Amino acid sequence: MLSSLLRRAAVHGRLRLGARRVRTAWAGFGGARSGNVVILFAFLLLPILGLTGAAIDYGMATRLETKLQAATDATALALCQTPSATTTAALQTQAVAMMTGYMGATVTVDPLAVTTNPRQITLTTHIPSVALVGKFTGVNVIRPHAVARCATPLPKTFEIALVLDNTGSMDISDGTQTKMQALKTAASNFVDYVSKSDSFATGTRISIVPFAGAVALPPAKYASAAFVDLAAKSRYHWTNVSGATAAGFTNRFGIFNKLKLAYSGWDWAGCFETLPYPLNVQDMAPVATNPDSYYVPLFAPDEAGDGTAYAFWYDYSNRIASYNSYIDDYHTAGGCAAKSDTYANLESRACKYVSPRDASPYAGSGTSVPNGPNYGCTTKPLLTLTTTSTATGVTTLKSLITSMAPLGSTNIHEGFMWGWRTLSPVSVFASDPNSTPPSAYGSSSSSSANTVNKIIILMTDGENSWPVLDSSQSNPNKSQYFAMGYLKNSADGSDPNSRLPTTNQNVSNGTNARAALDALTLQGCTNAKAAGISIYTIGFSIQNDPIDQQGLSLLSACASAANQFFVANDSSGLINAFNQIAASIGTLRLTQ
Repeated sequence: MLSSLLRRAAVHGRLRLGARRVRTAWAGFGGARSGNVVILFAFLLLPILGLTGAAIDYGMATRLETKLQAATDATALALCQTPSATTTAALQTQAVAMMTGYMGATVTVDPLAVTTNPRQITLTTHIPSVALVGKFTGVNVIRPHAVARCATPLPKTFEIALVLDNTGSMDISDGTQTKMQALKTAASNFVDYVSKSDSFATGTRISIVPFAGAVALPPAKYASAAFVDLAAKSRYHWTNVSGATAAGFTNRFGIFNKLKLAYSGWDWAGCFETLPYPLNVQDMAPVATNPDSYYVPLFAPDEAGDGTAYAFWYDYSNRIASYNSYIDDYHTAGGCAAKSDTYANLESRACKYVSPRDASPYAGSGTSVPNGPNYGCTTKPLLTLTTTSTATGVTTLKSLITSMAPLGSTNIHEGFMWGWRTLSPVSVFASDPNSTPPSAYGSSSSSSANTVNKIIILMTDGENSWPVLDSSQSNPNKSQYFAMGYLKNSADGSDPNSRLPTTNQNVSNGTNARAALDALTLQGCTNAKAAGISIYTIGFSIQNDPIDQQGLSLLSACASAANQFFVANDSSGLINAFNQIAASIGTLRLTQ
């Protein structure tokens, strides 16, 4: 019986153990998820790979398309800069070559769409981008494309004045060449660009105004011009010359006629003195009711002395230096043999010009500017508006540029104002018998339906500098001769206040003299912009001869906009500045 019970217990135990094992197995199967994840991952793997690959492909294609669009834009702009006579086939060839160069791969360039009047060129490009997961997505190649349309503006007519610094400091080198050499290259390149670019209509003209301490006009053409004070009515005409009528002179040209008998190079060189304020910052022509509005020929008086290399005059025990003594003060004509005991009388007496003697045109006087009645008038004469559409016109412009030479002090004000006058339809060249006058403001050229655009490009390498003498340089004039005369005209004690703004009177040193010239320059710029002149300025500021901040600020304020003010730190920078200005004047554009 016992054995029977044991057998039954054993069987029962096996059954219970089996039941537990079954329940445990089912419970484990229900709790284990690894099988589900594998199955689900297997089902989701393909779409995940497809989406990831598609994202990668899309990103690569997007970057490629961005690069393609930039290349297409650049190529389109280049196409629109070609001459208008360029054939469509030639444009197509150029487009393919440029796109391949930009992209470094073969690019499909659709046939160009070209229209005229104005010329518009539409460029459409494609480039294949191989899909990395094309087997999963079914897209084997993505084809980015780009479209750009450029427009060549209708040619515009411009009247452009190049106002160019020709002062002595332009002879300084930047290490590769002198500043003057760089200027000649830059200005000549500018003339070439304007003459050849389709952006400039055939009516476009350029004037060139070299400036230093003053600005010269061609003397043979303008000595008897209607705007010159031939009647000696201006209050400035006989400043520093006393007894002119008694000596037989009717105007300053009479003195020049006598002096050139003593030395042939002393004929009038073409410079004028500064007009009174505010006429010297305005766009105007002389009027009969105002004698001071007529232009007085620049005449530097012979300072006291015998015309020797570096003249000194002794006033009892005082030793006074003269900076421009070019003839002897004494001779037998008209009482000039009598000794005078004042420097002022010796300097101003007109009788010494009746029969001048002991001419010293090259006397050294502490300055590189030659002695004589044209003291401070050192530049080549300006050139009024000259066509750029003929070989003769271009040759004339470039000949003046080639002939420019560095000499003299810096008078930005006079340079700018004469530049404006060459563009002005109401100033001294408005009825010029020597050339075709400037167009009216806001007028249309006969060769173009566009308004004539007037532009001044002012380039200088320095700051306004009146050659003021310090207290150690004993001289009653207080300065060397300038377009405004002396700081103190010893003959009558007058000063230049009538030529200066009311806020810049009684100048007595280099600092406030410069401030006065800066104020005149800025007023001239402001008035020119108000008249519709667009002004570009360039400061040529090399490392070993920089323009100070005051000078740069003046040029920046003079420019019509911030992007029309340039600073060139070396010769290549100057050339690049002129190139940028030339290109920006006839700007090409991309259309929508």
